Amino acid sequence: MKKGILPKAGLKLSFEPYNLQLKHVFTLAGSSRSTTPVMLAKIEFEGLTGYGEASLPPYLGESQESAGRFLSGLKLEQFADPFRMDEILGYVDKSAPGNTAAKAAVDIALHDLAGKIMGQPWYKIWGLSAESTPVTSFTIGIDTPEVVRQKVKEAAGFKILKVKLGR
Repeated sequence: MKKGILPKAGLKLSFEPYNLQLKHVFTLAGSSRSTTPVMLAKIEFEGLTGYGEASLPPYLGESQESAGRFLSGLKLEQFADPFRMDEILGYVDKSAPGNTAAKAAVDIALHDLAGKIMGQPWYKIWGLSAESTPVTSFTIGIDTPEVVRQKVKEAAGFKILKVKLGR
């Protein structure tokens, strides 16, 4: 047997569907739900794991089943360097049309993994400060005035609220 450098093992993708239990029933004009189907994507490399998540509410047209089929077809073990992001994500994107939520979960997991390898959160890698990161909104679904008031109190930490009105 020759001595030498062993080739690095490739990226390992795994995924797990679960249902996220909502604190409140979420109602839009056409539907209500108390859970959201989600797909958790994990990419492992040299003892570290990056995590990404795809939220799959019914109105977006993707499901845990479709995300699982798409993710099952990906062969990330062919990539030995997680920092070849353009190449990896190009492969993921060209693997099948659509599947945008599942593709986003892989993208997020890959970036999370790279941040863990570098020991830095992405806002620092991009040269930002925690104070200058984009503000996100919180959506409050249609409900009774009393429940909406309660939800607004619970969302006090958010600077932007989207409140759905009407039925």
